Amino acid sequence: MSYCKLNGTSFDVNIAISAYKRKLNILHGESAGRVLSGTMILDPLGAYLGREITFFRKGNNYAALDALWDFLVAHSMDKNGVLLEAADGQSTISFRCYYGDTEQPIEKVENGINYWGEFSVNFIPMDPQVTP
Repeated sequence: MSYCKLNGTSFDVNIAISAYKRKLNILHGESAGRVLSGTMILDPLGAYLGREITFFRKGNNYAALDALWDFLVAHSMDKNGVLLEAADGQSTISFRCYYGDTEQPIEKVENGINYWGEFSVNFIPMDPQVTP
């Protein structure tokens, strides 16, 4: 994959994506559950089609990877989430999403400077893309 924007900013110009996963999460309402006969009753509210993207640096461009990390930290408390635009097959997807916990391992320390490695972000849609 070679296309990813967050809030209109393209980060893939200076960094790369090593893994890209589609995710499907179906949210059910309060009426969902098993009845005494053992039958499962479903109450689908919607399907959320998220993405998990693993970012890494191109060459020695640690600054670009740091810029993406800083963007994620700066927008982590935005109540409206962020707008993700990404390649998807022969087209693109675009949806408001939030992201949760992520971590980034350190690769090395030189002259008192931390050089950080790749990290994955799970982008979860704010609204369902498929509804009953």
